[in-house]
Amino acid sequence: MLSEYYKNPSGKINYSHSKTNKYHGMDFHLHEYFEIYFFISGKVNYFIENKVYQLHYGDLIFMNNQEIHKPSVFPGEAYERIVIHFDSSIVGLLSPDDFNLLDCFINRPKGEFNRINLDNEQSNHILEFLYKIGQLQKSVSAGSSIIKLTAFLDLLVYINRIYNAMQKNCDYSDIPEKLRLIMDYIDKNAEENLSLDALGKKFFIDKYYLSRLFKKYTGSNIHDYILYKRISKAKRVLSEGYSATEASAVCGFNDYSNFYRMFKKTVGVSPSRYKKKVNFELQNPF
Repeated sequence: MLSEYYKNPSGKINYSHSKTNKYHGMDFHLHEYFEIYFFISGKVNYFIENKVYQLHYGDLIFMNNQEIHKPSVFPGEAYERIVIHFDSSIVGLLSPDDFNLLDCFINRPKGEFNRINLDNEQSNHILEFLYKIGQLQKSVSAGSSIIKLTAFLDLLVYINRIYNAMQKNCDYSDIPEKLRLIMDYIDKNAEENLSLDALGKKFFIDKYYLSRLFKKYTGSNIHDYILYKRISKAKRVLSEGYSATEASAVCGFNDYSNFYRMFKKTVGVSPSRYKKKVNFELQNPF
């Protein structure tokens, strides 16, 4: 028998279609869910890990729950996009042995190959799937939730087929080499002193220039980036069996109370509750 957690898989797939004339901005963030993002219009640079993607109509982006991201939206044009957030545990449960529906989300380096440039035929086909899922999400007809789930699975099959055929052609506009090296260092050394002073000395760069450079290419400050990198690592080590106290130490937080407060604010649950949730999903696949 399925556990209560899996009684309504369709409810763990959320579709949204947004068009905004005045976008108020969003900072770096992480989700508990995986994300599919289809870009329609606007002038947007999309930041994922240490990449910046200049978006064009039909760009498809996919992200897992360990990838830090944020859109930088420029004024002057309406910003329109379709987004689906979904619980990866449901998809993992439904993937057949010979076709991993999460392939494009997890079987690649973090922050690499997140975007596919779709041609017109592919874009139209993706939109058909997305609009169908959107209509089914609003439907109250009997069986709509089942059809929504199957439409979503069809979408994942189609996306992964495209990804597997053209993943090496997923392009990006990279940030300056010096900044990329600093961001890579932050990613691999979350437990170290990552103050502007320390980074400036290590990379022989003026800390004020570094701050301005980071703001220019990401639209946010480096302190927030470091925080989300540390939270991302904390989520990973908690899922690997570390205690909350151990996670706090290996992720570079000065004290546990600060770690607890920032983790709960960012993730939405306490570190211990997050660890229990992950353990439950691993121990109760059915």
